[in-house]
Amino acid sequence: MRGLPAAFYETEWDVIMVDAPTGWVPEAPGRIGGAIYMTGMAARARRPGNGETEVLVHDVDRTVEDSFSRAFLCAGYLEEEVGRLRRFAIPSHREKEGMPFCP
Repeated sequence: MRGLPAAFYETEWDVIMVDAPTGWVPEAPGRIGGAIYMTGMAARARRPGNGETEVLVHDVDRTVEDSFSRAFLCAGYLEEEVGRLRRFAIPSHREKEGMPFCP
């Protein structure tokens, strides 16, 4: 996770929403897996004892959003799915040696 503004790395994220851009035509592929992966890593980087990071992913009816959210945010952290929106609750992975990426 390099090249983003310092504020991204310094923020303790309570909620992250992954939405946009357009993705229903080949010329506009929607969210690439990298955005969902970065979201998962930012959530896991939260300091221990500060709770979980809620991650919302929109348009999970699309192939990329569906497969990448399950892989990088982990189906085991999936709390709720309503229509095209999924909500994950991801705990801190800091200072947890050997903790698996997904439960």
